[in-house]
Amino acid sequence: MPPSLIVTMFTVFLVVFVAIIKETADQKDAYSASKSRDKDNIPSALRKIRYCMSYETRTIKWRRSVIAASIATIALFSVCWRRIPTSEEILSHLLIITMVYSLIWDNFCFVTGSSAVRYCDGNIEHIKKLLVKNHTFVLPSW
Repeated sequence: MPPSLIVTMFTVFLVVFVAIIKETADQKDAYSASKSRDKDNIPSALRKIRYCMSYETRTIKWRRSVIAASIATIALFSVCWRRIPTSEEILSHLLIITMVYSLIWDNFCFVTGSSAVRYCDGNIEHIKKLLVKNHTFVLPSW
């Protein structure tokens, strides 16, 4: 194996490993900050709903794209072509597949996630108006 291939594979492995570690840490605590507690007041409960609803739009999609692209690249070379790639092939495949996956995820999130967040924000504002209208003696100012 040429040294450039070893360096490239080590670098790619390191980037993918760090992406997996960071993504796992982010996913573990993705919604736990939104968990309701008995001491929560209405504004904090509404903030937690908003936080939970907007999680997907706040995710870091390039990390997921790098992870998926590395799996796709390994599958292409080991299953389809049955050979060891050169360092240039590894980098070019990873970059191209990462860009495609990232664009797809960003577009999907924009089309679906941003609309859902917008609707959620509208519902939260509506709930606030109803609470202020019907329960002004209980609620603080927002």
